[in-house]
Amino acid sequence: MSAGDNEARRVRVERNIYRRPSGVREIGFKDASGIQRWRTVDGGIMAARKLRDDLLARRGRGETVAPDSRLRFSEAAELWLAGPVQDLRATTQAGYRSAVEQHVLRRYGNRRLDSITADDLAALVRDMRLQGKSEATIAAVLGALGRIYKFAARRLGFSGMNPITLMLSSERPKVSQATRRPIFTPEEIEQTLAAATEPYRTLFTVAALTGARVSELCGLTWADVRLDDLDDAEITFAWQVDRQGNRRPTQTDGSARTVPIPRELALVLARHKLASRNVTPEAFVFATCTGRARSQRNVARALRKAQKRAADEHGQPTFPVLQEKGEVPAGAVRSMHSFRHTVASRALLAGESVDEVAFLLGHRDATVTRVVYIHEIADARRRHMRRSRMTAEYAGALRIALQDQADDLTP
Repeated sequence: MSAGDNEARRVRVERNIYRRPSGVREIGFKDASGIQRWRTVDGGIMAARKLRDDLLARRGRGETVAPDSRLRFSEAAELWLAGPVQDLRATTQAGYRSAVEQHVLRRYGNRRLDSITADDLAALVRDMRLQGKSEATIAAVLGALGRIYKFAARRLGFSGMNPITLMLSSERPKVSQATRRPIFTPEEIEQTLAAATEPYRTLFTVAALTGARVSELCGLTWADVRLDDLDDAEITFAWQVDRQGNRRPTQTDGSARTVPIPRELALVLARHKLASRNVTPEAFVFATCTGRARSQRNVARALRKAQKRAADEHGQPTFPVLQEKGEVPAGAVRSMHSFRHTVASRALLAGESVDEVAFLLGHRDATVTRVVYIHEIADARRRHMRRSRMTAEYAGALRIALQDQADDLTP
C-alpha cells in the first residue's frame, strides 16, 4: 500500500491535527531532518492542541523531537488493524486480527512496544509449539508482529528496534519442517468424482486439473471460460467469491492468470454448459438454481458427501474414516484445498519449474511456492540428483547388465 492510500484514511481536523477512523487523534509534523512524524494524542482536542503547540515550538527552537517511548503494543496493534489492514481482503483481515488477539495481545498488550525483546518472542514460539500450533501458524503470528513494528516506525514515530530481527535462526519457526500437505492419490480422485453429482463433479474435475482455489472456482463466469476451440481452450482466473457471496478481483495481480486446459476438460465444460440454465457471459459457471454463485461452504459439504459415498472396485470405502462414528480428526480426509496441493506436488515431482508452478497456482511470486512446497521441491531435486549420480557412477555396470539381457533375449 502506498503512503497516499494510508494517509487518505487520516482526516485533517485542523493545522497539524488529524483523526484516524478509530477516533484516535494524531499530530503530524516534520522533524529537524525533514522526516514526517506522527504522535498519538492521549485525550481530546485540547490535549491535541497543547501537544501540537509544544512539538512545533520545540522544533522551532531546533530541539530534537524524540519519539514517544510510552507507545504500548495494544495501541500500535489496534491502529494497525484499523488502518492499513482494512484495505485487505476480509479473510486476510480476520486472519491478522485472530493472530494478534489470540496469541499476542494477551501476552504483550499492556507492555511498551520498546520493552518487548527477542527473548520474549523466542518464549512465544516455544509456548505455541507446546500448544500444538503448526510452524506455519507461528510464522503467521510473527509476520503480523513484524508488520505492527513497521507500521509503528512509519506512522507512530516509533524508533526502537524490531525484536524479530534479533531472533536467532534456531528460535524462529521452522516452516520447512512442517508436515506434508495432504494430497489425493489418482484412485481417490477417480473414486471421488465417480461418487459426486453435478454440477460438483465438473467443479471437482476443474479443481483437480487446474489447482484453482475454491473461491476462484465459485467466481467463474462463462466469460472466463473460452471453449470456441476445444483444442485451444483456456480458463481465466481473475475473480473470486468471498465468504459473503460477493464477487471480487483476486487478491493480487499475480493471482490473475489464464490457464490452458486439455481438450478432455474442455469437453467436460462444454457438456456442463449445454446443461446449464443460463450461459450468458456474466452467468456463473457453477450457479445455484437462483443464478447466484455457489458458496465455498456448500462446495466443501458436497465434497465430503462424495467422499463418504466413494468406494473402490471391490466396494470398499475410499475414505474409511468417514464411515466411523464420532468426529473426523482434522486433516484425516482430503479437502478442496487438497486438489490444489495435489496439482502442485505432481507438477514439481514431474520436473516442472517452480516459476511455472507459481504461475499455475496464482502465487504472488515463486518464493511463496518454495515456502509452501519445500518438501516436494526437495524431493524432486533429490530424486533427479540420485538418478544422475547412479547413472554416472555405474554406467559401466549398467551397460554390461543391458548387454547380458540383450544376449539372453537373442534367439
